[in-house]
Amino acid sequence: TVIELPIGQHVAALAAGQVDGVYTLEPTGTIGRLNGTTRMLEAGVIARYILGDANAPWHGGSATLTTEFIKKNPEFTKKYIAAYAKGINLVRTQPAEARQYLKGYTAIEGPLTGEVPLASYMLYNEFKPADVVAFQKFFDLFTEKGVFEKKLSVESLLFKG
Repeated sequence: TVIELPIGQHVAALAAGQVDGVYTLEPTGTIGRLNGTTRMLEAGVIARYILGDANAPWHGGSATLTTEFIKKNPEFTKKYIAAYAKGINLVRTQPAEARQYLKGYTAIEGPLTGEVPLASYMLYNEFKPADVVAFQKFFDLFTEKGVFEKKLSVESLLFKG
Protein backbone atom coordinates (compact mmCIF):
# COMPACT_ATOMS: atom_id res chain seq x y z
CA THR A 1 0.00 0.00 0.00
CA VAL A 2 1.30 3.44 -0.92
CA ILE A 3 0.41 6.32 1.39
CA GLU A 4 1.27 10.00 1.43
CA LEU A 5 3.26 11.00 4.48
CA PRO A 6 4.63 14.48 5.27
CA ILE A 7 8.38 14.52 4.64
CA GLY A 8 9.08 15.58 8.23
CA GLN A 9 7.60 12.28 9.40
CA HIS A 10 9.54 9.94 7.09
CA VAL A 11 12.43 9.09 9.43
CA ALA A 12 10.27 8.82 12.55
CA ALA A 13 7.72 6.59 10.79
CA LEU A 14 10.50 4.27 9.59
CA ALA A 15 12.14 4.17 13.02
CA ALA A 16 8.79 3.38 14.69
CA GLY A 17 8.02 0.61 12.21
CA GLN A 18 4.89 2.40 10.98
CA VAL A 19 6.06 2.08 7.36
CA ASP A 20 8.43 -0.29 5.61
CA GLY A 21 10.03 2.23 3.27
CA VAL A 22 9.79 5.79 1.98
CA TYR A 23 10.72 7.80 -1.06
CA THR A 24 12.18 10.95 0.42
CA LEU A 25 14.21 13.98 -0.54
CA GLU A 26 17.33 15.43 0.99
CA PRO A 27 18.24 16.22 3.66
CA THR A 28 15.75 13.72 5.15
CA GLY A 29 17.58 10.67 3.81
CA THR A 30 20.89 11.86 5.19
CA ILE A 31 19.35 12.70 8.57
CA GLY A 32 18.09 9.12 8.91
CA ARG A 33 21.42 7.68 7.78
CA LEU A 34 23.40 9.83 10.22
CA ASN A 35 21.21 8.96 13.20
CA GLY A 36 21.32 5.27 12.31
CA THR A 37 17.59 4.76 11.73
CA THR A 38 17.59 4.44 7.94
CA ARG A 39 19.71 3.43 5.00
CA MET A 40 19.53 4.39 1.35
CA LEU A 41 18.32 1.69 -0.98
CA GLU A 42 18.62 3.63 -4.22
CA ALA A 43 19.55 7.12 -5.38
CA GLY A 44 18.34 8.78 -8.56
CA VAL A 45 14.82 7.41 -8.32
CA ILE A 46 13.20 10.30 -10.25
CA ALA A 47 15.70 9.99 -13.11
CA ARG A 48 15.43 6.21 -13.33
CA TYR A 49 11.71 5.63 -12.84
CA ILE A 50 9.99 8.86 -13.85
CA LEU A 51 12.33 10.09 -16.58
CA GLY A 52 13.28 6.59 -17.73
CA ASP A 53 17.04 7.22 -17.69
CA ALA A 54 19.20 6.79 -14.59
CA ASN A 55 21.62 9.39 -15.98
CA ALA A 56 19.00 12.00 -16.84
CA PRO A 57 19.27 15.32 -15.03
CA TRP A 58 16.57 15.99 -12.48
CA HIS A 59 15.95 19.57 -11.46
CA GLY A 60 14.03 19.67 -8.20
CA GLY A 61 13.99 23.45 -8.09
CA SER A 62 14.94 26.58 -9.93
CA ALA A 63 16.24 30.09 -9.50
CA THR A 64 13.41 32.16 -10.91
CA LEU A 65 12.73 35.75 -11.90
CA THR A 66 9.48 36.94 -13.44
CA THR A 67 9.42 38.19 -17.02
CA GLU A 68 8.16 41.52 -15.70
CA PHE A 69 11.11 41.81 -13.30
CA ILE A 70 13.61 40.91 -16.04
CA LYS A 71 12.16 43.58 -18.36
CA LYS A 72 12.11 46.27 -15.66
CA ASN A 73 15.54 45.43 -14.21
CA PRO A 74 17.83 44.21 -17.01
CA GLU A 75 21.05 45.30 -15.30
CA PHE A 76 20.12 43.73 -11.97
CA THR A 77 19.07 40.58 -13.84
CA LYS A 78 22.54 40.35 -15.40
CA LYS A 79 24.15 40.77 -11.96
CA TYR A 80 21.84 38.15 -10.45
CA ILE A 81 22.66 35.63 -13.19
CA ALA A 82 26.39 36.35 -12.85
CA ALA A 83 26.22 35.81 -9.08
CA TYR A 84 24.23 32.61 -9.55
CA ALA A 85 26.79 31.37 -12.11
CA LYS A 86 29.56 32.13 -9.61
CA GLY A 87 27.71 30.02 -7.02
CA ILE A 88 27.31 27.14 -9.47
CA ASN A 89 31.02 27.28 -10.23
CA LEU A 90 31.85 27.23 -6.51
CA VAL A 91 29.69 24.13 -5.94
CA ARG A 92 31.28 22.37 -8.93
CA THR A 93 34.90 23.28 -8.30
CA GLN A 94 35.11 23.68 -4.52
CA PRO A 95 32.27 21.67 -2.97
CA ALA A 96 33.85 21.63 0.49
CA GLU A 97 34.07 25.43 0.42
CA ALA A 98 30.48 25.74 -0.84
CA ARG A 99 29.06 23.55 1.93
CA GLN A 100 29.63 26.26 4.56
CA TYR A 101 26.86 28.31 2.94
CA LEU A 102 24.28 25.61 3.61
CA LYS A 103 24.41 26.61 7.26
CA GLY A 104 22.30 29.67 7.91
CA TYR A 105 20.88 29.86 4.39
CA THR A 106 19.04 26.52 4.39
CA ALA A 107 17.52 24.17 6.96
CA ILE A 108 20.71 22.11 6.72
CA GLU A 109 22.84 22.59 9.83
CA GLY A 110 25.68 20.96 11.78
CA PRO A 111 27.11 17.65 10.52
CA LEU A 112 24.52 17.56 7.74
CA THR A 113 26.41 20.31 5.89
CA GLY A 114 29.29 17.92 5.27
CA GLU A 115 27.15 14.90 4.39
CA VAL A 116 24.14 15.92 2.35
CA PRO A 117 24.57 15.48 -1.43
CA LEU A 118 25.01 18.75 -3.29
CA ALA A 119 22.64 19.52 -6.15
CA SER A 120 23.95 19.52 -9.70
CA TYR A 121 23.01 23.06 -10.64
CA MET A 122 22.72 24.13 -14.28
CA LEU A 123 22.59 27.64 -15.69
CA TYR A 124 20.01 28.44 -18.38
CA ASN A 125 22.64 28.42 -21.15
CA GLU A 126 23.91 24.95 -20.20
CA PHE A 127 20.67 23.12 -21.01
CA LYS A 128 21.10 20.80 -23.98
CA PRO A 129 18.07 19.56 -25.96
CA ALA A 130 18.14 16.23 -24.06
CA ASP A 131 18.06 18.11 -20.74
CA VAL A 132 14.99 20.05 -21.84
CA VAL A 133 13.31 16.78 -22.92
CA ALA A 134 13.98 15.25 -19.48
CA PHE A 135 12.72 18.37 -17.71
CA GLN A 136 9.61 18.38 -19.93
CA LYS A 137 8.90 14.74 -19.09
CA PHE A 138 8.91 15.65 -15.40
CA PHE A 139 6.55 18.60 -15.99
CA ASP A 140 4.28 16.38 -18.09
CA LEU A 141 3.90 14.04 -15.11
CA PHE A 142 2.56 17.00 -13.11
CA THR A 143 0.04 17.71 -15.86
CA GLU A 144 -0.95 14.03 -16.05
CA LYS A 145 -1.49 13.88 -12.28
CA GLY A 146 -3.50 17.12 -12.20
CA VAL A 147 -0.91 19.23 -10.39
CA PHE A 148 -0.84 21.57 -13.42
CA GLU A 149 -4.14 22.48 -15.10
CA LYS A 150 -2.59 22.38 -18.56
CA LYS A 151 0.66 21.36 -20.18
CA LEU A 152 3.54 23.78 -19.54
CA SER A 153 6.37 24.13 -22.03
CA VAL A 154 9.73 23.93 -20.26
CA GLU A 155 11.44 25.47 -23.27
CA SER A 156 9.28 28.58 -22.98
CA LEU A 157 10.14 28.95 -19.28
CA LEU A 158 13.93 28.96 -19.76
CA PHE A 159 15.68 32.34 -19.82
CA LYS A 160 16.97 33.14 -23.30
CA GLY A 161 19.70 35.60 -22.29
